[in-house]
Amino acid sequence: MKYYSEEETKELRVAVENEVLKWNHITTKKMFGCPCYQAKGKLFAFLVTNGVVLTQLQPSDREELSKKFQTSYFQAGKKTVKNWIRLSIKNLEQLESLKPFVRKSYEDALLKEE
Repeated sequence: MKYYSEEETKELRVAVENEVLKWNHITTKKMFGCPCYQAKGKLFAFLVTNGVVLTQLQPSDREELSKKFQTSYFQAGKKTVKNWIRLSIKNLEQLESLKPFVRKSYEDALLKEE
């Protein structure tokens, strides 16, 4: 299963990277064939075709996010990862209102024990 298409998602990737690569302790790598973003080695976000997956949000933040956006759990093959929230992004304007949640996922990742 292909999770990410650069052709379809390049504009979103560039917009996300223009924001998160300015933050401290950020590294990038590919996982699942997707661009992934880590804070001190802890995965906090990655891109999927026309969407973003946030991996470190607290339950209250996931609930708040689901009130503002259409969300789903990330599917890794047949496995559902319920702590990883997937959001479809229809246009870059949506990214602006998503940024605080990306930041929260990043901050929560920084708090995790190494």
